[in-house]
This record gives sequence, C-alpha cells and structure tokens, in this order.
Amino acid sequence: METLNLHGMGLDEALQKTCNSIQWCLQHGVDILDINHGKGHHSERNFSVIKSEVRKMLKTLPEIKAAGYKVVYGEWDLPVCLTFDAGHTLVLIKGLEHQYLGGKKVQEKNLRIYSAEARRERKAAKARKALKRKR
Repeated sequence: METLNLHGMGLDEALQKTCNSIQWCLQHGVDILDINHGKGHHSERNFSVIKSEVRKMLKTLPEIKAAGYKVVYGEWDLPVCLTFDAGHTLVLIKGLEHQYLGGKKVQEKNLRIYSAEARRERKAAKARKALKRKR
C-alpha cells in the first residue's frame, strides 16, 4: 500500500502528483494507493476543491480501468474503507474492495463484526431483547 498526501498543495500540483503516483503504482503493481486529499476543513469555504478535482480526474483516466484497478471513496460502506473517511480516495486492484485492511487481529475482528453470520447473530439478539420487553 502506498500513500499520497496532498495536504498543503495547490490544485495543479496536487493533480500532477496524483497523475505521477498513479503511473508509478500501475508500473510497479502496487495493490492500493491511498490518496489523502483531506475534507476541506482548512479551505476558505470548507469545501475540498482538491478532493472533488482529484476524483473527477480519476474518473477520466482510462489506464486505471484498463490495468484492473478501481477507484473507491473513503466514505463508502465497503470493508476496505473501514479505516478511512471522506478525506481519502483509494485506487486499488479490483476485488480488494471486499477485503479488510490491517494486521491479522484487525482482519479477524472486522470479519467477526461485519460478516453475514455476525449480522444474523446481532439481529437475533435484538429480536430476543425486543421479545423480553414485550412480556
């Protein structure tokens, strides 16, 4: 996993750095590129211009899709996004969006929490609790 921090950069510099990093990652087979563009809290209008322009640019780059990569936003509800937020955009190899990042302990914990079986168990426990309240 590679990280690109765009904080403190101007728009043109951020877009150029993003293009260069994408090219490098595609050439070297990097599985995940974490683009940290921020949420825009430090801008005058509390709007992340860099975030919106980087995401717009990523949609127009055909080499990302051609190389088997996918663009995923940090605020999406996917397993790979659990440790990220709206200040990040990920460029990753297709298929990784359904995997949990982190060490073995973190992956096991996330699997226990977010697996289909865990969801069923939570739903059943909630139903039992509601049934007790009705009595």
